[in-house]
Amino acid sequence: MKILLQGRVEGELLERLESIIGNEHTYVAPDSREALIEEGKDADIFYGYCSEDIFPHLPNLKWIQSTSAGMDRHMYPALRESDVLLTNAAGLYGTHVADQAFALLLGLARGIHDSVRNQDKHQWGGRRSSPMIEIDGFKIGIVGMGGIGMQMAKRAKGFDMYVIGVDAYRTDKPDNVDELMPMDQLSNVMSQVDVVMIACPLTEETRGLINKDNLSVMQPTAFFINVARGPIVNEPDLIEILKERKIAAAGLDVTEIEPLPADSPLWDLDNVIISPHSAGGSQHRMRRITEFFLDNLERYLKGEELKNIVNKQLGF
Repeated sequence: MKILLQGRVEGELLERLESIIGNEHTYVAPDSREALIEEGKDADIFYGYCSEDIFPHLPNLKWIQSTSAGMDRHMYPALRESDVLLTNAAGLYGTHVADQAFALLLGLARGIHDSVRNQDKHQWGGRRSSPMIEIDGFKIGIVGMGGIGMQMAKRAKGFDMYVIGVDAYRTDKPDNVDELMPMDQLSNVMSQVDVVMIACPLTEETRGLINKDNLSVMQPTAFFINVARGPIVNEPDLIEILKERKIAAAGLDVTEIEPLPADSPLWDLDNVIISPHSAGGSQHRMRRITEFFLDNLERYLKGEELKNIVNKQLGF
């Protein structure tokens, strides 16, 4: 069996990989697209992001371990219709993506974005676009109760928030969640809460899920935070709502088009903080996902069920 590694596995993790595969199997880490295609001709396992243009060059492939939690970029027809197993990194990014969500919320609530702009001008005071808000005791609506949503709820409880989770499939109310609501209650939830955080996957069902209809029922003092995927939000609708100040502010780690075009109105709105799809960054990221892959590899070689198998029809 041949394992294709997209990226390097080093140190103790490489030693563990070699121990797992022994002399029976091989691995290779190509350093170019051409080498990846050549080595992929007889590869059985792929670790990394298997793009749509690479997939046809891997005729022997049986399993892809993605390094991403979101599966929207893997939902191309050739892979979706194949028998290739697909596993993702769901649950491994929850802590730092939730950190980013709360960093954006706190930045907006405490006026950090105004302070940074004033710092650039060497001004102690200066204009504030929003009042200083204490988030303790907020009511929060979290859309998507997977690994990221669960970590958001955990952090929310640290701020003594009342947590309402919204999920299309989950029926068991998790710890740290006060109420769990089905997706058809999304607008009702958004009308009640002080902050909405998006943590659901991008699928055909969630594309454009957040739009003028449900944004317009939010309270004028409410915050909107998206650290999931940009196309979950109808961006022109969000821009209109923000321009008209029908909500207080938005923190966006993701946008409909990335990188965000220079002429996007979002850049110039003083009630928006934008981070460049950086929520997935962490000093622990590569170690965590590599350890997870090696755990799954051991299971695969023993014929055991893999963790985080993706339902390719649902898209997560």
